[in-house]
Amino acid sequence: MKRFQVKVCGNNSVENFKALTKIEPDYVGFIFYPKSPRFIKDESIFEIFPNAERVGVFVNESVEKIIQKVKQFELDVVQLHGDETPSFCQELIEAKHQQLLTSEQFLDFKIWKAIGVNETTDFEQLKGYQQVVDSFVLDTKSTQYGGSGKKFDWQLLKNYQLSTPFLLSGGIQLEDALVLKNFKHPQCIGFDINSGFEIEPGIKNIEKVKQFIDTIDGRIEQN
Repeated sequence: MKRFQVKVCGNNSVENFKALTKIEPDYVGFIFYPKSPRFIKDESIFEIFPNAERVGVFVNESVEKIIQKVKQFELDVVQLHGDETPSFCQELIEAKHQQLLTSEQFLDFKIWKAIGVNETTDFEQLKGYQQVVDSFVLDTKSTQYGGSGKKFDWQLLKNYQLSTPFLLSGGIQLEDALVLKNFKHPQCIGFDINSGFEIEPGIKNIEKVKQFIDTIDGRIEQN
């Protein structure tokens, strides 16, 4: 098993997404938040089947709508990027279990919760999520939903002592690849990249994504 996994998030161009599939990231993220410039408008993108798990990114959406999208687009992961509480996550789990019991369509998915991080973050306050999420996505704290494209101080992660694994997100660039390849935190399972690898919102620089993944996987070294 690879030491780190990479999620490429925010594609909304069919042709660009086709090119991305050849790189084989571990996860691909689709944004279902209408106010995002990376919102999925052309649903034919889901007819492309990369060798990657599908992550649906939702912001303060209803349980019913999330379940609908999971079924419609065969999502493997639900990433909650709004103000969702542990109670909401529990409702989502119960809805999933209900669907497993009553639907002929197999429905299973992981739950990731995005958490905004800055110098005032108290990670102990996240304990309520530990029983209801599979992973956190630790992003830079922002007044806007869906991420800011900026880094937070990664030294703050020394204060993260919970047992729940996390993906590191927020402002990651290609030049960070060699540092992240050697990133040391027992709960870090990978990295979530987005705007730092874009030509424009929703369209990725495929060569940069490839270089990042190859470096993280140890296939090439950065100068």
